[in-house]
Amino acid sequence: MDVRRTTQNSAPGRVIQPPVHARPVAGVAFRVEPFGAVAYVGERDDFFALDRDHAALLGDVLARGPVAVAGAVADQARTLAALGMLRTEPPTAQRPHLGRSLVGALTELPRLSGPLVVNCFSTANCPLRCAYCHADDLMAPAKAGERWSDVAAVLRTADQVPALVAVVTGGDPIVAPERASWLLGRLAPGKRLVLDTSGAGDLGPLLPALRRHRAHVRISVDSADAAVHDRLRPTSPRALPRGASSHALAHAALLRLAEAGVAHSVQTVVGGHNEAAGMLRRLRDHLIGLGVRHWVLHMAVPAGKAERRPGLLPGPDIAAQLRDLVDESEAAGSPLDIRVTGARSAPNSVLLVDSRGHLCVQRPDGPGKEVIWPAGRDGGPEQMSSCLNRHVDWAGHASRYLNGTLEPDPQLVPLGTQPRGR
Repeated sequence: MDVRRTTQNSAPGRVIQPPVHARPVAGVAFRVEPFGAVAYVGERDDFFALDRDHAALLGDVLARGPVAVAGAVADQARTLAALGMLRTEPPTAQRPHLGRSLVGALTELPRLSGPLVVNCFSTANCPLRCAYCHADDLMAPAKAGERWSDVAAVLRTADQVPALVAVVTGGDPIVAPERASWLLGRLAPGKRLVLDTSGAGDLGPLLPALRRHRAHVRISVDSADAAVHDRLRPTSPRALPRGASSHALAHAALLRLAEAGVAHSVQTVVGGHNEAAGMLRRLRDHLIGLGVRHWVLHMAVPAGKAERRPGLLPGPDIAAQLRDLVDESEAAGSPLDIRVTGARSAPNSVLLVDSRGHLCVQRPDGPGKEVIWPAGRDGGPEQMSSCLNRHVDWAGHASRYLNGTLEPDPQLVPLGTQPRGR
């Protein structure tokens, strides 16, 4: 192995530590930023903002292969390895991350040069009838008469969005596995992949594409109590046998993914149905018992069906409750990696390509979605960048994906500034 980066101190009497060997891992995406870089770890479905020192090391390893490092740089390698961004020899165990996703000298959420995630609907159809469905307004008009030309239009639009990650969602991809697999395969050359599903169906047809493209799968579970989960996420008799339990099907999907060796996590929509701290603690402990190690909590927001059903939304103190849950989990040494999202104060922070190929955001000043880039439109990077800058709340986008939602007042570091390194 070439020793490309070594910072050993050979002062007399000082014990020289052997170098640490840093190696790349599959499934990591990396983008240089003025503050350093942003990295995505597919195994964990986590983003991290890196200061310039950590960014230089990770970029070196990803671009050129294994390096041997020592001293302060070895400490940086171990930090990156603990978060899944690289591997070290001797091995560094991964650890859960529960706070803001900042690494190194960064102390505030940075201003990003572009989007991190674009959500891509492979279908508008779904096997469930969730009471709070945030995408109902996009799904309802498009369920009938879906054509292959529609999913091609989704790809055409998504390819123009310079995001690191594409989430294949809907509807639910599980009801149209051919469309989802086709989309996964054609998005894979340019983006890391996530599949977002209820698990209420047969994952078998999707497994080859999920394995081939190293996609991460999110399964929705809202409660450890099957009755609570099934009441909020009832199955549709048009898609599944009458009386089928979405709770049982989600758990079966988690088991199948674990057996198949596919990286996965659980996502939970937090609202009036499950916001009580005791319910969320029981769900946390339930997931740990199942072997789940990555958990995303989405605060329900007034979008889709939830716009018309305010009783499903969480109370005003939900952020404080979730902060207490995260702090308690961290203090107890919980093995769960926890991320919290909420777009209520920044509704236009999420990018959605609907099932017909229109790029949309939630309207910041009223109900419904706004089409910001129509299906079939072709434009250069500058046109797309200008469109996104006009319509996307970048502070909210950074907060959502860099785990800043629980901060009382997220602040952004001005573009191009950088705190002094260590």
